[in-house]
Amino acid sequence: LVAVASVYSLTSSNSAGDVIQMVKVPKGASPVYVSLTGAGTGVGSVNVGDGVSAARYISGYLNSATSVMSVINTNYTPYTYSVDDTIDITVSAVSVGTVAGAFVMTVIFSMDT
Repeated sequence: LVAVASVYSLTSSNSAGDVIQMVKVPKGASPVYVSLTGAGTGVGSVNVGDGVSAARYISGYLNSATSVMSVINTNYTPYTYSVDDTIDITVSAVSVGTVAGAFVMTVIFSMDT
């Protein structure tokens, strides 16, 4: 198993439709755990997925100053990447003009050598 963590600081230029690439996933990897923690203001809702499915892991995560960690909340079927990819945050909605805070993503994946 391999564990990877990534942090992204939000900026005032973030808007709905943005795709934030968080964790590189190599060909042959199978994520077994994906979590997202956010804290801040402005970015109201995000999904966590990849280049094929924008909400493969987490759908409708609501971000606020008091957000708690979310783990895989979709009807997830184990997925093995056939090519290198990234696990991304896709911004669904921005709730206010001032965007601040950060996202922290942790991914654990298995991989045959």
